[in-house]
Amino acid sequence: MTTVNTTQKTPIIDKGLDDKTIKKLPGPPEFTEELRMRQETDGVLLESYLIYEPEHQATWYKDEKALLGALDFDEKYQPFLERRGDWTYCALAIRHLSQEDAGNYSVVVKNKYGEKANHVRLSMKDENAPNKDGIEPTFFRKPSSRQEGKKLHLEAEIEALPRPEITWSLGGNIIEESEKFSLFRAIQPSNPNIHFVRLTINEPSATDGGNYVVRAVNSIGEKDCTLALNFGGDNESQDNVPARVYEQPVLLQPNPETLILEAHIIANPKPKISWLCNGDFVKESDRKMSRLEPRHGEQNKWNATLTILRPVKSDAGEYKCSIKNKWGTDFTTFQLG
Repeated sequence: MTTVNTTQKTPIIDKGLDDKTIKKLPGPPEFTEELRMRQETDGVLLESYLIYEPEHQATWYKDEKALLGALDFDEKYQPFLERRGDWTYCALAIRHLSQEDAGNYSVVVKNKYGEKANHVRLSMKDENAPNKDGIEPTFFRKPSSRQEGKKLHLEAEIEALPRPEITWSLGGNIIEESEKFSLFRAIQPSNPNIHFVRLTINEPSATDGGNYVVRAVNSIGEKDCTLALNFGGDNESQDNVPARVYEQPVLLQPNPETLILEAHIIANPKPKISWLCNGDFVKESDRKMSRLEPRHGEQNKWNATLTILRPVKSDAGEYKCSIKNKWGTDFTTFQLG
């Protein structure tokens, strides 16, 4: 039995900074490269390095399911997160390999400035199995949604060989190119077996809600995956509402010493909020405080606020409120000064 790694290994270090500088910058986690696989006598290591301070926390997933339970008691998995000089080594050892270990592995690393995910696909090849001369379609990254102005993008990555036929459907009906829907696909330059597919919904409304299914078929096999979308309206009290900004943000000044940036959000589950100023994460302090509170009497609606006390000239800039939950992402901006 052998293992096959199909993940891109392009270094992602910022080439504009030298090694000594980049190791000392505070900020969210950043990997030196995509997760790579290294085979050992009794298994494999999925590994990479981190370059930013401060201390990190890491959670490993297999096919989007956390391995926390397995890591607690099973010798099969052994995580590593340890300092090695000015770098942090991040790895997962998988022992006693079998066909069941094939899948999409990811690690989410967090620190006080933010978080970063890294992915790798582990494919198991049985040398005694019949040679299919190809790859059965597999979702390298499952469908997710992304808001861009008046457009909503549904995106996924699929590993397959030969080139698969891709269809999107809603309520059992195949979606065709139209003014409402746009279809796009491309291949990953470093690995032509990874196919990027996207369905764009123009000016989505409540009537566009439902279960969207993307299906990939080739001569080796087939696979499909479903993404449930709600767009407010009668569905606002339900689950699975993509995080989005539903009306214009407001800038409040209740007194000369206080500025409040307020974004109005609809989401379920509760979204994660990040504030940035001129591209840098806003660090909370006794002058700058962020809050996320449910809107009274309105289900699945939230107020995200950033309060700035005793504002000074250096507080001027473009502020961005970034929102995210498991079903979608969105953002809005404020200009101060």
